[in-house]
Amino acid sequence: MTKSILLVLLLLIASCAQKSKEQTSLLSKKATAKKEIIKPETKRDSTKTVLEETFTDSTQVGIKGKFKLTVDQFRSDDSTYVAIHLFEKRNSKWQIKQKLEYLKDGITNCDPELADFNNDGFNDLTFQSSVAARGANEIRKLLIFDPSKKEFILMKNSDHYPNLQYNELLNCVDAWLVYGGSSTVFLKIEKDSLREFAGVSLEENQREIYIIDKKGNRKTLKKEYVKDLEVHTRYQNYNPLSE
Repeated sequence: MTKSILLVLLLLIASCAQKSKEQTSLLSKKATAKKEIIKPETKRDSTKTVLEETFTDSTQVGIKGKFKLTVDQFRSDDSTYVAIHLFEKRNSKWQIKQKLEYLKDGITNCDPELADFNNDGFNDLTFQSSVAARGANEIRKLLIFDPSKKEFILMKNSDHYPNLQYNELLNCVDAWLVYGGSSTVFLKIEKDSLREFAGVSLEENQREIYIIDKKGNRKTLKKEYVKDLEVHTRYQNYNPLSE
């Protein structure tokens, strides 16, 4: 009889121990499951981007009525940049054709301008990317519109030449560099760059007229002393010399 009682007690103890283990295991699983669904706090991007300037045109770019251009200047915490979007009209809807972005200084507005720089009848785009010589040198990026590709091509070295304009007399581009003196530089558009082929340099009553061949070799055509020379003169031609 005593043995029977002891056996029953042992079975009860074993059963209680097993239930305790199962409850502990279940609690552990619940805790684990709860831990897995907790997501770490997402860090928010504190960088703010502000639209400072916007320009839109659909009448002067490309083929009138078939292209639209937007130029936007943005400022973020660490940079200022220009975003250019060219759209083409297809089935009466504007569809994006080209997207471009360029960094610029944080001082000036981009001030987009449309003008024909290669006399092909299509307007090209310039925007101000920087300024130098206390404002005397306006630095602009030049993008030529290619009607065959229906997109803009950046002249990679255009911001090396300040105060760019189309020279109707010589059918080229010219630039005017202002420093202690000044230089009028004559340029040809070749693929994606501007190539300097002639110039007039003025400094301390000295005037030099020069040409540069395709290999970059410079040759002085004339160098002379000019009394009371106005060193900040821009020229339209170098041979013959004319303002």
